[in-house]
Amino acid sequence: MDTTGETDLAVASPLTSKPVRILLVDDSPVERLAMGHYLRRAGFAVDEADDGKSALAHLQNREFDILLLDLQMPGLNGFDVLGYLQQHRRGLPVILMSGMPIDQIEHKMLNLPKHELPTLFLKPIDLEQLVEMVHLRLSGELPDLSVDESS
Repeated sequence: MDTTGETDLAVASPLTSKPVRILLVDDSPVERLAMGHYLRRAGFAVDEADDGKSALAHLQNREFDILLLDLQMPGLNGFDVLGYLQQHRRGLPVILMSGMPIDQIEHKMLNLPKHELPTLFLKPIDLEQLVEMVHLRLSGELPDLSVDESS
């Protein structure tokens, strides 16, 4: 599923004058629809993907300012997408979303080349806090540990 949307209240990317483009990846249509709607109303341009395979196709064909990524999905899951990012899109900020217990998430992170945990929101997600976090990540005030090249 690919849905894009822009509003008159567009939030500009810190690097360009274009609206901030978010890739929202979640296999739950209800959660994806609610988050996408809220983010668009907040002024972001949002593309949606309903699974990891679709997310990778989006990432290979388009530039995004930030990725909002569900971890638990059938087929290619969020951890698989993180592995791809660590190899091919190291500078892309990521905010993880999951209903998994934190210890399970940390355990699964050990299978990735880099084990640092990006910003994580446990479900159910407070959409207002999510938008605040997107702004913080894009402003550089909250760096993404998963893209640290020094380790």
